Amino acid sequence: MKRQRCLLIASLVLAFAYGQTTLAQPADRQDVKYWIFLKDKLDAAGKTTQVEADYLTERTRERRAQRGTAVTPTLDAPLSDLYLDELRRRGITPLVESRWLNAVSARLDERQREAVRKLSFVRELRPVAQGKSATVHEEEAASAPLIPFARRLTHLDYGNSETQLEVINAILPLERGINGDSVRLGILDSEFGGFEHPAFAALVNNGRLLADSNFVGQAQSSRHGRRVASIAVGFDEGELIGPAYGAELLAATTEFDSGLDSRQEEDNFVAALEWMESEGVDVVNISLIYNFPFEGGNSYTPDQMDGDTGVTTVAADQAAMLGVVVVAAAGNEGSNNWHIIGTPADGDSVIAVGSVTSNKTKVGSSSFGPTADGRTKPDVAAMGSRVWLANTNTNYGTGSGTSFASPLVAAVACQILQVNPDLTPMQVRDLLRETASQAENPDNALGWGIIDADAAIRRAEELATATEDQAPIPDAFEVLSPYPNPFSDQTVFEIRAPANAGFARMSVYNLLGQRVALPFEGRLNPGVNRIVLRAATLPAGLYLYRLEGDQVSHAGKVMLVR
Repeated sequence: MKRQRCLLIASLVLAFAYGQTTLAQPADRQDVKYWIFLKDKLDAAGKTTQVEADYLTERTRERRAQRGTAVTPTLDAPLSDLYLDELRRRGITPLVESRWLNAVSARLDERQREAVRKLSFVRELRPVAQGKSATVHEEEAASAPLIPFARRLTHLDYGNSETQLEVINAILPLERGINGDSVRLGILDSEFGGFEHPAFAALVNNGRLLADSNFVGQAQSSRHGRRVASIAVGFDEGELIGPAYGAELLAATTEFDSGLDSRQEEDNFVAALEWMESEGVDVVNISLIYNFPFEGGNSYTPDQMDGDTGVTTVAADQAAMLGVVVVAAAGNEGSNNWHIIGTPADGDSVIAVGSVTSNKTKVGSSSFGPTADGRTKPDVAAMGSRVWLANTNTNYGTGSGTSFASPLVAAVACQILQVNPDLTPMQVRDLLRETASQAENPDNALGWGIIDADAAIRRAEELATATEDQAPIPDAFEVLSPYPNPFSDQTVFEIRAPANAGFARMSVYNLLGQRVALPFEGRLNPGVNRIVLRAATLPAGLYLYRLEGDQVSHAGKVMLVR
């Protein structure tokens, strides 16, 4: 990546605070919802407002210490009542307050906009952008039927959800009992239907539904949130099992209606994300995009998909900085004029998810990268065509779009944190990337490729063991036997290198002496190095491997079975 937001968040905040951003908006709208960004958080005595003692839960404090990055003390402080009262005095009603952005949303007519711009405590005025859910019409995916995989002997009956789990290799960890237990997942979406569907019976009965909060303030008919949640945490044997069916859940309704042509506004999103973070969420799924140029609405432009501009992007990256793994749908604009990903998927620290069919080919509507500043996106992909999900109050059906690929990845992130809770959001992202189907040749169609849940989780387990062992740096090279061997999908070589390890190359040859793979070429790190050989394109048989370098020469054999 060109930049790491978690390392550069301070400069981002400054740029966001003092830069002026113009969103596309029609001239004929007089009463538009705006973000009012404030210059500071001073109270009537001229002192910075103080964070309430009970604002952050103990779980949140522990997660920040374990996986987060240091932030400014004022980040969690409330907005200035002095400034909010002045806005009210001028007839302006604050709607949504954001502590992270030091901003408030409000509806302003033209006269009010001009007056607010002149206030000494206001640093910027920006229209609240609108977007839509990352869902596509069913007929767009009709050419991608469910592909039945060969049935394996399993402890659980996955029903029709077996296909989407097989595509991302998620059944093996589920059979090992890895289901997101004790990890807290958050979902921002439309309404969830009260979680009365059979897919959520275990979630509700076991007390793992921690909250179902409505930030919109009114009921709606859409159940997009229910569909998304069922893919991640649903459990109804013989019908649907989500990879994180053992996780805890925080649900937030942030959208009026997530229909295909609905308008959504980003201020509710920001409020819900800040709430989830303060409640100790570990992973967040966002199956929404805030970029689409509605007629008569506010939206961003393609050159603003730069990871720095979108309000939802800034908020999502801030959450990642605080130790939250943020997963977002890339969008479904790949077949239209917009073409590219939207916010918040453009974030440096956001795991953007593209969509594939059950036969592992890219869905045409899945949005492309790169970002406006040239970074590869999406990050990874999962099945997003005819995904099995909770549909009506009691029935099941299929849904298509990156909306339904994203929760599969978010659920796997929960599984990763279950086995290794010390991993930072960037480490989780990197594990998903490094073990995905095209990790060595990422592109702007599917990023690093289709995730391999089992491989990513096993790698997380290995890292947890290595951290526990704290193996010292050896005085000489130690090359361990590859594991597993024989293998069917991939095998791992562990090289324990001394301080002056230097350059090395690992090559794999067939019995004719032809090199068929180059798993590693570069400088080895002192200590433990793990090199993965993926065998997706290799035929079964015996292979020779050789590690050669400035100070090491080692050879051996591996057996690939199918």
